[in-house]
Order: sequence, then C-alpha cells, then structure tokens
Amino acid sequence: MSALDAAAGPDTLSRADLVLCCLPLLFCAGYLAGAVAFGTRVAAVAVAAAACWPVVADACLLHPPGAE
Repeated sequence: MSALDAAAGPDTLSRADLVLCCLPLLFCAGYLAGAVAFGTRVAAVAVAAAACWPVVADACLLHPPGAE
C-alpha cells in the first residue's frame, strides 16, 4: 500500500463515522430550531441536547465502540 492509497481513506464508512458526522449537524440544527422557537440560548442548547441524545444513546449503549 502506497502513502497515496492510505491518504485516500477507507472505501466505506463505519457506524461510528456516521455518528461523528451527524452529531454536529444535528446539534446545529437543534440549536437553530430552539433559538428561533424560544429566543434564549439556554432553551436553544436544551433543544439541541435533546435532539442529540438519541444518537449518543444509540452509539454508546446500543452499539458501543468495540462491539463491532
């Protein structure tokens, strides 16, 4: 394997890669929705956290790293 092949990355994404990609996007979308709906930062962070907890619970409890 050459250095160029290694830099290209894997051909498929793992479940953990998808979780790590989705969490920031989901948090930003939840924060935006909370800020628009409630107008305060505290409520926006609460909405964003509530939007992210199912993904975190799935990644940590139902499909923990190392179980694959």
